[in-house]
Amino acid sequence: MVSIYTPRARSARQHSQQQLSILLCTLLALPSVLGSVLPSTAEISSGEIVNADLSAAHTTTTNTDQPLSLSLSPNIFTTTTTTANANDDTSNLTLHPRSTTTNTTSISTDTTDTSSSTFPTAFDTSLTNNFTTTTCATFFHNLLSNTTLTSCHAISLLLRDSTSFFHALTSAPTTSSILDTACASNLTTCSTALTSLASQLLQSSTCLHDYNAGNQAVVSAYTDLITYAPIYRATCLQSPETNNYCFVDAVTNTSNSVDYDVYFVPYGSAIDAAPWPTCNECLQATLNVYKEYARG
Repeated sequence: MVSIYTPRARSARQHSQQQLSILLCTLLALPSVLGSVLPSTAEISSGEIVNADLSAAHTTTTNTDQPLSLSLSPNIFTTTTTTANANDDTSNLTLHPRSTTTNTTSISTDTTDTSSSTFPTAFDTSLTNNFTTTTCATFFHNLLSNTTLTSCHAISLLLRDSTSFFHALTSAPTTSSILDTACASNLTTCSTALTSLASQLLQSSTCLHDYNAGNQAVVSAYTDLITYAPIYRATCLQSPETNNYCFVDAVTNTSNSVDYDVYFVPYGSAIDAAPWPTCNECLQATLNVYKEYARG
């Protein structure tokens, strides 16, 4: 058989190679973004700036015979402090809320107070009374007003389940101000506290029956609680290029909405087809965070 290599075929091959390059760049820092990414024990203390030099090569070992295995058991989320490896990008990440940096080129934040009284709330419009037991309904409502929970200002509870947070995303300064508040929370303390609340949520005396029955509010709340740490670290990353939160840059990137979708990977969302997120330092650092919490 004679194969005729036409300019059109060459153009198609070049386009295919370009798409493959984008995919490889997206997946470089994390062997798999196709499955759930749930927290394990990796941790750095509070808010991060992306390392400006991410050009160093990384050695990633992927076991092609075993798929990524993740556990939903609340017992695996005991928080510990790990010593960063010298070859790991995260060892060079500086942690603090963006608003306290001395860099004057950062986007100016909204002067609106985003303390507990004005901070967006979870399940502000989506909560119904579709509970199988009154004890679960009571526990769930008490959970949402629990001062331990509200004082942690968990973004993981807002990304999917807060209408007020969704509306706030229309303003970059407001979103930055919200993240300033969220990233000022103590990661160690809040991660431990929210893990404990997740365990309490699945007790037989509270909402275990509703969870097993697929009550969406209970299932979502449990996932929101156990993904606190990776989402905290991902949304508190700062771009060395713009000095803004990477999350804010993603939300305001109207040319590529998939950049925002990256922050839903910890909930189990898949990015397995084009369009792909922008391959930059923020994406690589975010995927490195997820990689630390993935259980293989």
